[in-house]
Amino acid sequence: MNVHRFKVKEDLSGMRLDQFIALQGVELSKRKIREVIDAGGVYINRKRARIASRPVNQGDTIEMQYSLENLKRIKQRDHEIQPSDILFDRHHVIAINKPPGLPTQATRDQSVVHLEAAVKKHLATKGQPNSKVFLVHRLDKETSGVVLLATTAESVTFLTDQFRNRTVNKEYLALCSGIPHEKTFTVECFLSPIDKRTGNVIVVRAGGKPSKTFFEVIQTNKALGVSLIRCRPETGRSHQIRVHLASKGFPIVGDKKYQPSKMPMPEALESLAAVHHLLHAFRLTFVPADNEKSVMLEAPMPINFAEFLKAAGFSSSL
Repeated sequence: MNVHRFKVKEDLSGMRLDQFIALQGVELSKRKIREVIDAGGVYINRKRARIASRPVNQGDTIEMQYSLENLKRIKQRDHEIQPSDILFDRHHVIAINKPPGLPTQATRDQSVVHLEAAVKKHLATKGQPNSKVFLVHRLDKETSGVVLLATTAESVTFLTDQFRNRTVNKEYLALCSGIPHEKTFTVECFLSPIDKRTGNVIVVRAGGKPSKTFFEVIQTNKALGVSLIRCRPETGRSHQIRVHLASKGFPIVGDKKYQPSKMPMPEALESLAAVHHLLHAFRLTFVPADNEKSVMLEAPMPINFAEFLKAAGFSSSL
């Protein structure tokens, strides 16, 4: 990983970010510099900068992180937003059915495309090359389903306020190991931040943030020892549903972090669960703009999730 840090001096204050970096003697062309910026590898005063034309100011600290090998692979791992991925596109709000495996935002590995960049590229193909895209909320990389983005600061504020005030109704579907004894149950506890070393979240007695999720068992298969569970999170902590279910002894099938050991299952089902964990943000209800009625969006399941449901004898009608 190549890491460069620069301090903006008075004579270069007001210059475009990409032009400023190009003058610092890095071994990249201007086009590659813009690719690093688009991929989320440039920070201004420790905050990620995604706009190449953004002006720098005297005293700014610019940090640039990239891998030459990863930059070579960016084009090979691109993701195209398909018309079927778009669940809603009005009032400066775009709702995408995110596929599993696609990060919602930039990572430190510039070879990994992310949802923000894919949506910006999609807008460019529609004649909006300089559109801003703001993530309203996030899903874990392997979790599929509804994600909201906004294209104006006013819209992202309007939507974020709804999440903060807990007026957005979120519904997930999880395929879990184990059979709960109760039809419905609630998990309420404190969760730690994500551990920087392990990437895990744990239940703590103090020092964490409060979290709460309502669960409803929809279908079970006792022979396989799996359950389909509806999850309604009241709060939105990192890894919340995954940790809550694991803490009750019902880890999500395929969860590499929170499923302590692989449960025995037929080879066909095991291969489906090996690709990604089976958690899907199925339904989201929100108000898209002031003076508008609420909208309920449903995201079709990814192929592996639907195939597992079918193989386990579960109904896909929910």
